Amino acid sequence: MNDSARVILALAAEADDEFIWNHLKIIQAEMFGAGPVSIKFAYYGAEDGRQIRPFITTQWIVDPDDMAEVMERGRAHCVCGCFIDVGDILAAGLKENQDGPVQAVIIIGDHFHGDLDAAIARAKQLRAAGTRMFLFQQGRSSETEATFRTLAEHTSGAYFKFQPTIERIAETLPRLLR
Repeated sequence: MNDSARVILALAAEADDEFIWNHLKIIQAEMFGAGPVSIKFAYYGAEDGRQIRPFITTQWIVDPDDMAEVMERGRAHCVCGCFIDVGDILAAGLKENQDGPVQAVIIIGDHFHGDLDAAIARAKQLRAAGTRMFLFQQGRSSETEATFRTLAEHTSGAYFKFQPTIERIAETLPRLLR
């Protein structure tokens, strides 16, 4: 893992979208194909009857088959449709940076909720730690687009808008990670 890029991949969509979950498996395999990478997967889930915001894997995953298994378990415990605060993911990224550099936080989401100023402050802290954000927007919210673009700019990352044409993301993501 020492030579691996460390990446947090987060699903922050309110909609229970099976298409996205199924294609995330394909995307994560492409990410592993881009070179040595260790991934933590974050989603909004529940454990032991209590909701966790976000639920993030406890270990860095270095194998696409292990990642697919973690995502399958995540799908089973996801509480999609809940209120999503992207700031929670950014806070998790900052916490992970304390243990070692995280090169990227990738968020696939459909809405932004929360305190924009606080999210920008966290994004700036992530960038200072060497972390870039790649934000993929599902949906048409112009407010979410503006916010995701702003967060990406503050980390020298990138913003992408997509409709469920995931094949384009699957082609783009490995190149971005390189």
